[in-house]
Amino acid sequence: MSVNRFKTMKPLLFQGAEAPVLTSSVFGSVDGLIVELRFGGDALARPAGVVRSALRIFTRIPPINRVTEDALFALLRNDIDGVLLSECRSRADVQKLDVMLRVAEASTGSRPQQIAILAEYGAVPESVLSPYSLHESSPRLEGLVFDGQKLAAATGCEPLPVRQDQVTAAPVAAGRAATVLRAHEAGLACYDVLPQTAITELAARQAFAASRADGFSSVVCRSPEQAAWLNSDD
Repeated sequence: MSVNRFKTMKPLLFQGAEAPVLTSSVFGSVDGLIVELRFGGDALARPAGVVRSALRIFTRIPPINRVTEDALFALLRNDIDGVLLSECRSRADVQKLDVMLRVAEASTGSRPQQIAILAEYGAVPESVLSPYSLHESSPRLEGLVFDGQKLAAATGCEPLPVRQDQVTAAPVAAGRAATVLRAHEAGLACYDVLPQTAITELAARQAFAASRADGFSSVVCRSPEQAAWLNSDD
């Protein structure tokens, strides 16, 4: 899979616990929905029921050392399409999650390989520095997600919108490059999370253009408004 497919890959949309239930007007703007794991149980069923036939649903789960079998069993009972693994450090994390999902699918009677994996990459220094390829780490792995604000927080640097010189902090620049190159090497899609500060159409379009120039396949929108602004180009 090419990592520069903006014409064919729609954004994903992050749906926080406090966000209102999506309306059908958003469905054409995005390819899938990412929901936090703590937004689970009945709360997860609420957006799932609305978008089930229109969008793929991914649940953002904790780092692999905090993922439990019970949590995965519960997710599969909600009939999700995939998971976004937080703070992925290397191929070992992906491989361990693949094994846990196999067990969960077998235990719940789900179809084998039903659950896809997206990996949050470049959010912690370990992934940026990892020498290990993600190629063939799991047949479930579909793409990588980079969030510069998370890496900035992890390394104590300032993300671009805060800096007065408008120069991307070195750790964030390294993380962006590592994520795009790692995805390209493994033949995966690569998503860039739009900044929280992109609260106007102009800011969202500028952030999207920067992601496109850096070689990302698409973006993750933080709000339905961001998705609608980007979709207006089509």
